[in-house]
Amino acid sequence: MVKYKLKEKKGESRMLKKDSKYFRLGMMFLTVIILGIVFYTTLNNVGTVFGAIKKLLNLFSFVFYGIAFAYLMNPIQKLVEKGIKKLLVRSNMTERGLNKLSRGVSVVVALLTFLAILYGLIAMVVPQLVDTLTETFSQENLQNYYEKITTWLNNVTKGTPLEDWLTEQDPVKAVQNWLTKEINIFSTLGDAVSEVYGAAKVLINMLIGLVAAIYLLISKEKFIAQAKKLTVAVFKPKHADRIFEIGRLTNKSFGQFIVGKLIDSLIIGVISYVGMLILGLPYPLLSSALVGIFNIIPFFGPLIGIVPAALLILLQSPIQCLYFLIFEIALQQVDGNIIGPRILGDRMGVSGFWILVAITVLGSQFGLPGMILGVPLFTIFYTLVSQAVRNALQKKQLPMDTDKYYSILAVEDLKKHEQEFGAPTVFQSGDSFEEEYDLDDDFEYDDTGV
Repeated sequence: MVKYKLKEKKGESRMLKKDSKYFRLGMMFLTVIILGIVFYTTLNNVGTVFGAIKKLLNLFSFVFYGIAFAYLMNPIQKLVEKGIKKLLVRSNMTERGLNKLSRGVSVVVALLTFLAILYGLIAMVVPQLVDTLTETFSQENLQNYYEKITTWLNNVTKGTPLEDWLTEQDPVKAVQNWLTKEINIFSTLGDAVSEVYGAAKVLINMLIGLVAAIYLLISKEKFIAQAKKLTVAVFKPKHADRIFEIGRLTNKSFGQFIVGKLIDSLIIGVISYVGMLILGLPYPLLSSALVGIFNIIPFFGPLIGIVPAALLILLQSPIQCLYFLIFEIALQQVDGNIIGPRILGDRMGVSGFWILVAITVLGSQFGLPGMILGVPLFTIFYTLVSQAVRNALQKKQLPMDTDKYYSILAVEDLKKHEQEFGAPTVFQSGDSFEEEYDLDDDFEYDDTGV
């Protein structure tokens, strides 16, 4: 039997070194196994994973509210700060004093503007909503609604078997009996208390978030610098640069979408209000406010805003409700084809199908915030996946134009196409992330922005 003896150099250990290929290979296999276990466990416990994520997000909800408020106030703060610096540039103040003064005043102005807009919306919608509901569900109006519905049912069911049943039964008493049987007063009271507690908790988190937004606006450069410092310390230069590029992409996507959607919704609300006044429709202020506010949500938002407004108008006049629906549908077509693309630049780069998927999935898990932020978040994900696909095709020297993949039945068809029409255009690995996706095109990235 031949014996093999492990040869060692003097002073060397038998243990594998971290820079040896065997150590790296073992770590790679170990990482793959761990990731496989995590992926398998996640798939089998999707509900639990999403529940844990929601609990974590709820725990830090005040931070997210603060970031959102700071992001909305940031354009106003920057504009005011720039104006103050131009105004006092020739004063005898030191640069440090000028920066402190301009930053403090601009943050206060941005905060007051934000609160004024918020107060204006509440003052415009809430009293109108209370008056409308009080008038709509008054005893006199309820009696009128009952008589109208009863008359309509008698006309519709005349000459049918349902006519005798309606004659024998009292619809109001039947509804009262059903409500008494189905509704448990204690469970209803418990649900009401739970809803009030949840609303109070959200309000407290929003107030704390508003305070956090002030700190973010005052020291935003420091926070961004600390984040960059941590990124450079933890990651390799190549990966750190990649994270910086993703940060710029995120800033662009959220900036274009959120600010653009706010402007678009304001325009739609104003047009809806003016149009309802011209048509003489009831509840113009409340209905226009609902349409404008919910227009912020892509895809389903206009429908969510139109339905309750249409129901209120329906109680007053069915024919006016029809006019309202025709007007709002036409307005949404104008918004989707003319107003929206001009404001948002039509640069989200995601088809309607993927927008529907993003809103449905994130909205079902995270509610209204998921529906609003689903599109920009998915746009970032879609862009990153697109770049990964482009890089993979570039390594294989294959075309990146999607049109060239419509008629192929095999990969060889791409090579035949290349021989007929020339070599494909490929993305060079030396090009930057911004160059590939034109992140600087008509977009000025402020490295100090929140």
